[in-house]
Amino acid sequence: MTGRLEKLVAEVRDYWGLRRKQPIGKLVKILRKEGFQCPHVLSGIGEDAAAIDLGGDNIVLLTTDAIVPELAASNPYVAGYASILVNVNDIYATGGRPIAAMVNVAFSKMEVGAQFMRGICEAGRKFRVEVVRGHTTPDAMANAVSASICGVVSRDAYISAGGAQIGDSLILAADFEGRVSPNYPLGWDTTTQKGSEELLHRYEVMRKFGQQGLLNASKDLSNGGIIGTSLLLLEYARKGAVIDLAAILHPQEIELKDWLKMYISTGFVVTTIPENTETVLALFREHGFASSDIGTINDDQKLRLKFGSEEETVFDFTQESIVAPPKPPQIRSPDSKSRS
Repeated sequence: MTGRLEKLVAEVRDYWGLRRKQPIGKLVKILRKEGFQCPHVLSGIGEDAAAIDLGGDNIVLLTTDAIVPELAASNPYVAGYASILVNVNDIYATGGRPIAAMVNVAFSKMEVGAQFMRGICEAGRKFRVEVVRGHTTPDAMANAVSASICGVVSRDAYISAGGAQIGDSLILAADFEGRVSPNYPLGWDTTTQKGSEELLHRYEVMRKFGQQGLLNASKDLSNGGIIGTSLLLLEYARKGAVIDLAAILHPQEIELKDWLKMYISTGFVVTTIPENTETVLALFREHGFASSDIGTINDDQKLRLKFGSEEETVFDFTQESIVAPPKPPQIRSPDSKSRS
């Protein structure tokens, strides 16, 4: 094993963005054992956005996220903006369209609350999401902001995070037209300097994928980074993969070791059958993404990184877990276009 590969594997396994997700699994176990199950929920834990079936041709999408306390304390405007951004990404990852947001803000000084709201409004205008409900705690001990977003998607266009199939190509797509965030050295900001039309053109590609049935699985890039996001996709599907590090494109000014861990504010990891790989790559490029085929889905429930002739296991789901969500339902019919 090369020294570089060994170091990369160690850095990925020890990255806080991945480690902080692992306690989720303990809470999921309680939820699965003690939580109420509603027949209208088609899929929930493990998805970027839960799918709610109320009848008809459309599925309601729900997602929620809280912003890390450090950012809420240091820059409430950016934290408010980010609370909408991260949820918008979740909705688009499923092939859907975000519609309305609900926000929760907590602060002890009114100027902090105002900055939260200004950031929320800026993101709402950019992504065309209306804030319709919320909760305010004006006498909190610490600053905090979170948001939930409701979206919609056609039943036959929904893309699950857990639908990866053996033999699928694993594709990474990211917007390279960005900058290192002035608020977070491992953040790649691709939205604050773009207008609404340009941003929505980027995201529209995910709706096209859903409408054309080109993808089997999809996740937006989270603060777990490229490898952490890939791990969540694989765990949900009960699959494994080999990722070729040499195939991962990255901006020239960013080293690969940093790019693997960065929160990329517009990016996705998706899977598709090999016959559709070039079509998916081309559509991503049409919509302003740098994209590449970085690996292949297999059935060994391990994620391995490849560099040259060397390979090393990063995670073995037969021995450990991250979130351990239930296996996703088959929402699409077996003759889905993505399997044609």
